[in-house]
Amino acid sequence: MNRKGLGKLYVKLTPVERFKLDIEAMARGDEEESRRLVETCPRRSYVMNDLGFARRWDGAIQMTLVTLLDLRPVVAKLRMIAAFRAVFPYCRTFAQDDAHFAYFDGREGGSRRAWERAGMEREPPGWEDDEGTAEENADPAMEEDLEKISLRVEKSFDLIPGLLDRLERELAAEAVAVWEAYTQFCEEETGLGAEKVLRATFEQALQNVRLQPAYCCQSPGIETGVLCRL
Repeated sequence: MNRKGLGKLYVKLTPVERFKLDIEAMARGDEEESRRLVETCPRRSYVMNDLGFARRWDGAIQMTLVTLLDLRPVVAKLRMIAAFRAVFPYCRTFAQDDAHFAYFDGREGGSRRAWERAGMEREPPGWEDDEGTAEENADPAMEEDLEKISLRVEKSFDLIPGLLDRLERELAAEAVAVWEAYTQFCEEETGLGAEKVLRATFEQALQNVRLQPAYCCQSPGIETGVLCRL
């Protein structure tokens, strides 16, 4: 089929068919086919609102969408950090308890095995069924061992708050940079505040991207007012 025949087919395409074919052409990198689809698209005349008004609305919506795409994942991570901070003390306690239980289990298992290999009967000293007797015969060295275990667990967990603080500061700085860019766009292109534009375009997102004041206190070097407005 020659180009002239193909041209007649292009003219007969419906808007939906033309759109799908153009998407497929661009997706496979066929720029020539995309150009033909665009050039053969019928042209229409429309009556619409003043472009100076309509385009500003389109620009505000598009820029808000781009801002939310960048901002919301960062805010979600900040909220995850806040949630982890809330349960962190319990994790520390559970870790210490588990370490102590593991120590007791290992100590008891070793004592019983050594007692049996020695041909001894009854319970090994310190592990009697009678709690009172067990406490009386308890090895004082165990208290020292438990203290060392507790210190080791504390030392391991002491690294986590610092890592969380650093990650939070980096994320907060990223969120502020995105918000400041959006604020600048709103002020320069619309003459309005960012929160007002966001409320007008995607009101529900305003609450979803709002950061807690706690982030301000825990993120030194970040402007408090900006974060509280997010």
